[in-house]
Amino acid sequence: MKRTALLLGTLMLSGLLLAPPAAAAPAVQVAVAKVKATSPNRSGVCPTTVGFTATVSAKGSGTVRYRWVRGDGSKGSIRSFTVSGARTVTVRDRQTFERSVTGWQAVEILGRKGLSRKAHFKVRCSGPAKVYDVDHLLPVNAAEPLVAAADVDVTPPAYSGTCPATVRFTGTIQVSRVPARVAYQWIDSEQGDGPVEYLDFPAGGPRIRQVGLPLSVGNSTGGWKAIHVARGYDSGRAAYRVTCASRPEPSSSPSPSPTRTTPTPGPTDPSGPKPVVAITDLSPGDYEGTCASPITYHAWGTIGLPAGPAATVTYWWILDGKPWAKQQVDLPAGNGPRSQHVAGTFSLSDQQTGTHTLGLMAEGGAAEPVERTFVLKCLTEPRTVTVTIDRIDHSVTYPDPDCAELPRVGLGVTLTLDRAGQVKYRWTVAGRTYVYENALGAGTTSLSGGAHPTATSGTVRFEVLNHNMPVKEISYTVKCPPK
Repeated sequence: MKRTALLLGTLMLSGLLLAPPAAAAPAVQVAVAKVKATSPNRSGVCPTTVGFTATVSAKGSGTVRYRWVRGDGSKGSIRSFTVSGARTVTVRDRQTFERSVTGWQAVEILGRKGLSRKAHFKVRCSGPAKVYDVDHLLPVNAAEPLVAAADVDVTPPAYSGTCPATVRFTGTIQVSRVPARVAYQWIDSEQGDGPVEYLDFPAGGPRIRQVGLPLSVGNSTGGWKAIHVARGYDSGRAAYRVTCASRPEPSSSPSPSPTRTTPTPGPTDPSGPKPVVAITDLSPGDYEGTCASPITYHAWGTIGLPAGPAATVTYWWILDGKPWAKQQVDLPAGNGPRSQHVAGTFSLSDQQTGTHTLGLMAEGGAAEPVERTFVLKCLTEPRTVTVTIDRIDHSVTYPDPDCAELPRVGLGVTLTLDRAGQVKYRWTVAGRTYVYENALGAGTTSLSGGAHPTATSGTVRFEVLNHNMPVKEISYTVKCPPK
């Protein structure tokens, strides 16, 4: 009578035979698929922007943390989403390139080894970079299609001193004709693409307008920002570097801001319109993981006003009840509601684990700031265990009467651990796999068991699936007695 193939595993410790416990299932199972560049081969005028997408599928209950890893060695900021049951999320990134380049991007799931499949791309720039700014205007073209162009400047490009500090990006967007509406996005070296925004050019008005993005910086950092327009010419990178003179902690110390030559009365007048603020995004939000280096946070917000004349709004970020330096944004006149994006970045170390609150507030607005609460939980990174496979062998000690149809192979392996640890391992016998996980002590440990493979010859393979992941295998042959 045939029997179901079965691995009878035992763990031998100090002469005692113990049945190995079942492997602990991970809280969230994650798979990454459909990693691709939206335009893998670009040829033409540079700067240009390449988009990337991937599908992350998760099952279980918990938080999935991921980031984009790039072939040039850079890494995007950590992002996350929660899952309870099953969830599929499309993750995105954009990068701006000013010269010809061949590269790739992939998704890294934090807490898991390795990367997803790589999305390869190639950018071929024809001729020198095309720059359209206040000194180089787009040609007028009243015919379709509409053409737009962008340029970005940063003030100051380099700062060293007391933090938090303010770095102000000014984007110049122009069109080939009016009226027009242009969709654009700020592109960041770490975060990728920001939210889509729209800029209107009314009939009879100028073909060039400027947009600003103030960045509050609470820690030593650097990078670049650019602007991607939906149809036309993207801007180049505006690089910046901030070096904090002291430990980057939120404070009320003043920070430098660009000189204003024609200040406009703002809505601080009690009779004026009331500004409305919102925090639109905080990345990575709640974080649980290792904090070998400080965790960098990126925040986005909006400052808005109802219809009315042009105005300047004063606002500030607040971290854990401590206000940062006040900043200002200019909002143009409008017949409807208008808003301006603002941004902030800061970092927290493993000494600041716990619950934190980020706030945003504007003069003349609500008496209390809008707030976003998040949790930083730093986990102690487990010490790496070095596992050595000293030997692997097999034996045919109990041949069955129907040996040719169901042979039995005895298995044995000896491991040496430099320190105690949880070891997950897998036997593979003639293509069939059996996975176990055990807590093993430091020193030498013997594992033994048996299998009923479906063939009288084949390969026995033993793999450690975590730590340094050693592997060994041998061939076996079962000699069945004559019937």
